[in-house]
Amino acid sequence: MAVLVSTFAANLVERLADVLEEKAIMALGVKDELQKLQRRMKRIASVLKDAEKKKIQDETVKLWVYELKDLMYDADDIIDLCLIQGMGLLQDDHNSPAESSATTASTRVRCCNFPMLSCVRSVQFRYEIADKIKSLNDRLTEISEDKDKFHFITSSKSSSDDAYVVNNKLYSRQSSSLPEPDIVGWDIRDATNSLVELLVSPNEQKCRLFAIVGMGGIGKTTLAQQIYNDSKINDHFVLHSWIWVSKSFRSEADLLKEIIRNVGGSYGESTTVAELQKILSNVLHLKSLFLVLDDVWNADVWIDLIKNPIQIATTKCRVLVTTRDRNIAMRMGAIHTHNVNKLSLDFGWELLCKKVFTDNDVSDMQRMKDIGLQIVEKCDGLPVAIKVIAGVLITKDRNKREWENVLNSDAWTMTGLQEELRGALYLSYEALPPALKQCFLYCSLNPHGDNFDMDQLVPEWIAEGFIKPSGNASMEDVAKDYYMELIRRSFLQPHPDFADMSVCIMHDLLWDLAQSLAGDESFVGDPQDAQGSDSVTRVRRLTVSSKKESMTIQHFDRLRRVSLFTPPSLNTQVIGSLKRLRLLILNGDGIENIPDSIGDLVHLRLLDLYGTKICKLPDSLGNLINLQFLMLNRCKSLHILPKSITNLCNLRHLNLKYASLNYVPKGIGKLEHLNYLSGFIIEGNDIDEGEQCGLEELQMLRNLSYLEIMNLEKARGESVLTLSNKPRLRQLSLRCTPNTCGHIQQQEMDKIVQVLDNLSPSPGLTNLNIVNFFGPRYPKWMTSASISANLPELTGLHLIDCCNCPQLPQLGQLPQLDYLRIDGATAIVLIGPEFLGNGELAAKAFPKLEYLILRNMINWGQWSLISGDEGNKHESSKQLLFPCLKRISIQNCPKLEALPAGLNQSSVQQLTIAGAQSLSRISDLPALRELEVSDCPMLGCIEKLESLQSLKIINEGSNGLPEWLISFLHEREEHHDNQFHLHLECTAQALRRCLKGRRYWVFLQQVPRLEAYAKGGSMYLKYTKEPYSYQTNLIEDTSTDEDSDESLKV
Repeated sequence: MAVLVSTFAANLVERLADVLEEKAIMALGVKDELQKLQRRMKRIASVLKDAEKKKIQDETVKLWVYELKDLMYDADDIIDLCLIQGMGLLQDDHNSPAESSATTASTRVRCCNFPMLSCVRSVQFRYEIADKIKSLNDRLTEISEDKDKFHFITSSKSSSDDAYVVNNKLYSRQSSSLPEPDIVGWDIRDATNSLVELLVSPNEQKCRLFAIVGMGGIGKTTLAQQIYNDSKINDHFVLHSWIWVSKSFRSEADLLKEIIRNVGGSYGESTTVAELQKILSNVLHLKSLFLVLDDVWNADVWIDLIKNPIQIATTKCRVLVTTRDRNIAMRMGAIHTHNVNKLSLDFGWELLCKKVFTDNDVSDMQRMKDIGLQIVEKCDGLPVAIKVIAGVLITKDRNKREWENVLNSDAWTMTGLQEELRGALYLSYEALPPALKQCFLYCSLNPHGDNFDMDQLVPEWIAEGFIKPSGNASMEDVAKDYYMELIRRSFLQPHPDFADMSVCIMHDLLWDLAQSLAGDESFVGDPQDAQGSDSVTRVRRLTVSSKKESMTIQHFDRLRRVSLFTPPSLNTQVIGSLKRLRLLILNGDGIENIPDSIGDLVHLRLLDLYGTKICKLPDSLGNLINLQFLMLNRCKSLHILPKSITNLCNLRHLNLKYASLNYVPKGIGKLEHLNYLSGFIIEGNDIDEGEQCGLEELQMLRNLSYLEIMNLEKARGESVLTLSNKPRLRQLSLRCTPNTCGHIQQQEMDKIVQVLDNLSPSPGLTNLNIVNFFGPRYPKWMTSASISANLPELTGLHLIDCCNCPQLPQLGQLPQLDYLRIDGATAIVLIGPEFLGNGELAAKAFPKLEYLILRNMINWGQWSLISGDEGNKHESSKQLLFPCLKRISIQNCPKLEALPAGLNQSSVQQLTIAGAQSLSRISDLPALRELEVSDCPMLGCIEKLESLQSLKIINEGSNGLPEWLISFLHEREEHHDNQFHLHLECTAQALRRCLKGRRYWVFLQQVPRLEAYAKGGSMYLKYTKEPYSYQTNLIEDTSTDEDSDESLKV
């Protein structure tokens, strides 16, 4: 089930207990019937954990659970209606007749046309609502009597025991690094080496296909990833592409588009398969390609779609396929098939230890080995099973009794599921706390293979009612912890492109498990495919995934969630008929209007209209008093919000980022639950002061954790906002309008400085962005000597286009700062020791900084970390500078003459320098491992880079290689370093001079690994010293002069 019946019942009991104390319930006169409903639900809830398990194996139990959940959904909706209508009665009682008649529809809760109830504020309505609750009680009595024949086991735990608090001591969601790859055993290493050798070995056959075959979860993709990332593969093929195919790939055109993107091509407006095949062929012309097709279920993807354009165009192509079916590999024409074996017992134990004993405690490993091996044996050699079982064990104490409970669990023998989902996978699910079970099952609503975005899941989990606040932590904080806990237990896998783990993927088998357990309540696909089936009436959550251009949603009368990303487009008039909706997600430019009937969806908690073409929202939006999340980001046709938006008294998240709003209506300050507000725009005198929300109104929003203010310079002179009264504020973005006219009056500069001075955020701030600020100095709370006390928790700082500030604050004194980006600071000429801080504190500058980004500082010429006099130079040797620094990036700083002395004390490992036209030397960086240089014509020397492993040079302004490179390579000959990699992007003439026997070859032949490209990669040279490999697509005509372009052909 998408919602656990046991948890749903416990939450319903708690909700009933809460509402019984509400005056609105007293006003309706239904308290007695609701108390009766609560008592009966509490009694029946005690057996539901056992029912949840038994329904998997027993169809009659499943039907009984369906019937109970139908009742609970109805009860949940009725509670909403009781509160809404009860509040309406209280409002009527307190308003005078004159006031009542003057109240408009946009400022009162209007009656909803709910099918079970007649919404009339009268004695008759009170009888009707009471009758409906009595009917629920009668149904519940009948359901309760039926339960006795199933002989359920009563749970001794109370509903409050279902609450779950993540142990943050075990795992911190602030981690900035991805988990280590789960590679164990010699089998995968041997298989990687042997397959790589087969793939790169010379052969007259231009296009060859190899296959990796094995059952689900056995490690086919992991092996393919090892091969794909192997340095020999990188050296032997100019182009590389990884395509995840799966059995539910969206369209043939999408697959072709993805390959074209991966190899650096562009398909423009082309949409047909024939057009895209031709483009792919042109992009691949006379190049070598390594292509991985992962998780193939249909051989025709290769045979009919991809094979011909690749075979015709490439000079050499090797294709690696992963599939569960050997017959598919044979049909595709695999010349070699590698079968992935199950992990041996010892290697399985090694993988389990790697996941469980993260502290590498050898004594604990030895003590638990006997029982651990028995658990591994039950996982049947499947890596994915071992990983999720490790996710169970990591939450247990390291004693034999706890591990024996896992080993002897009944969940190992659970039937009623597909065979590959039983055993370890189901046991790991069963071991999840109820709160995490619901969050995991909810992931089944994403189409197969889609990414899971934390910023998407967190609001949806809250809107569904899965999350409860815990202590001082908000629901958002709790939900983020749940997300990270699913990663820790291996139910989600961090996407490799997102170091902060904000985006994840899910293994196929785990997604299949979630789908299977979610049952008929959830449907992902084309709604037309579900029409006519008996289960359509059970669907509560619908994700539309279809290749059609347009879509209708009919006969889904009980939907609580609809999600659609266009195309396909949707006739939005159907929305008003979906009275039970709690989450409505309509994204993409196929949505052009929202009907007035949306105001009837009084249960709605989340409305996401990201990227739609809507140009207005109806006034009836203000009736959605249960709405918690409103996402209007990137609604570029939306210019005005309805005034009634200020009636959304439960709103906690309002995203207006990149919407084209003229202003935000006055009254936002009334939304006391708001904790996320982005895209808050201020307009000037063109807008009536009585209509737009001013800066001072934000003063009332004390629960904000995220705030973004736009057009800050347009704040009225009398506007005063201080952020010191917002202890929960963690992320703050302050943006002025970009200056296009050039001249700024002194009065305007003084005003914007005063506005920022007044803001003074609370000390809990972790991320700060200041964009397009044009004041002559930074605000006082940043420039004072007490910056470390003002911003003690700040981890990320972006100063973008602050064009009039000639001096930077003492940022080196921020104790937690790990990311600093300064971009467009055109007034800065010198960065001196004040950047680090003054006095005793300067002895430890930038103690946590990992990333330093400096861009577009066109007047910056000098960078010094040391004061000029000798005494200070001596003192500077005692400083600890940038002890954690990993990367420096300097781009478009044309006057910068030198890197600072003292940087050699840092631990910087990566350095990128582009557009530093005055820089003459890069020297004395002992920890540097990667260096990228571009557009630095005055650079004459790089030296004393003892740890350098990778050098990338982009030099397209000269027909030769820079002299400093020749000198550097000559010096490196003494190092005997087999890992060094040189990457060149140069002119065609320079590339020709790098060929064997030409001018630069005598220097380049000593480089362990070389890649050189010209004309956007269409010309290339790839060379490996050991084992020897030399590839180029250049054909030389030795009869012409060496310096003539005519001697060069492709």
